[in-house]
Amino acid sequence: MKDSKKYSIEEIDILKGLKNKNQKTINSKFFYNKRGSILFDKITKQTEYYPTKTEIDILIKQKLNISKLLPEAATIIEFGSGSNKKITNFVKALKNPKRYFPVDISREYLLSNSEEFAKAFPNIKVEPICIDFVNIKPNEKKRIESMLKVSEDVIGFFPGSTIGNFEPNNAQNLLKNFSKLLDKKNHLVIGVDLLKKKEILENAYNDKCGYTAEFNANVLKRLNKEFSANFNFSEFRHYAFFNKSKSRIEMHLISNINQSVDILNETIYFKKGESIHTENSYKYSQDVFEDLISKSGFVKKSLFTDSNNFFAVYLLEVV
Repeated sequence: MKDSKKYSIEEIDILKGLKNKNQKTINSKFFYNKRGSILFDKITKQTEYYPTKTEIDILIKQKLNISKLLPEAATIIEFGSGSNKKITNFVKALKNPKRYFPVDISREYLLSNSEEFAKAFPNIKVEPICIDFVNIKPNEKKRIESMLKVSEDVIGFFPGSTIGNFEPNNAQNLLKNFSKLLDKKNHLVIGVDLLKKKEILENAYNDKCGYTAEFNANVLKRLNKEFSANFNFSEFRHYAFFNKSKSRIEMHLISNINQSVDILNETIYFKKGESIHTENSYKYSQDVFEDLISKSGFVKKSLFTDSNNFFAVYLLEVV
């Protein structure tokens, strides 16, 4: 790699991943430009993709219980806000929430959804925050902390089993950071995808309409557009499978031929059959996830699941 001073943090991240000799990678955060966010929204509507529908169903059915357990007139901060489907149902379960801080990395999508939310809930003050919530800079952290101090009660919202995209150690660190940001006695509501049959898991990431494949390939289009790359999309194919030993779905883009790709004044070589690992989605048993919670500055306050035990919504409190 050339002098790292010539590259931004994002560019260094991309090149480091693609030049990894053991396994080429692209950080899954690069999925979420405007097009990626739209494609993911389409994925959530597919028959095979159960997580979104199941989580929303839990939020609706457990509305009264959620209302009893969480404070009135609270501020909500949503990490990785995406579309408004989940937050809309969550807000309806709360008593008179006052402020909403959606946090997302995709600026255009964030601002559009924030405007839509504000129209639907005119009594809630909406202040979008466009940052990478995984790597919050010190000045960004201070800004968020000052915003949260306005409210006596804060509720973090982290739906969609996004926690599953992180290696367990990184997931623990992320939750620790959330607990520090939220502060003692405040709450976090988090969605977790549970272990289930391999066929159900793999079908969810290989939908018949091909939206997941398009979503996966879109990251290459983004690198072409924003990072001076020349990926030939037709020479990479989507591959998603359940890695039982690591309890995770893995998504890859596999090279169909021997080829080279130019990006950021570097050349990356691919052998036929070599892959770029683009995403993990860990699936948890309740015991394993609750052990993770206990090490991250939280205590379980309540747990809600669906009738199939496919998905869990945890209500946690910072200790």
